[in-house]
Amino acid sequence: MARKANYDEKISALEAKIEKKQREIKALKAQVSDLKAKKAENDYKELTEYMLANNLTAEEVLACIKD
Repeated sequence: MARKANYDEKISALEAKIEKKQREIKALKAQVSDLKAKKAENDYKELTEYMLANNLTAEEVLACIKD
């Protein structure tokens, strides 16, 4: 019986480690998502500032990109 308890403890320890790593992965994915959102916001701001500085419309910019 002692061996069974030993395996149960090892299994429990490994499951606890898995749960911890899953929480860490979830937190890292949230950080990635936040950074992507900030990057997109910054890119949009940079684009709109460029458009305003050069007196361009969205249609004009899209026409340049498509060509």
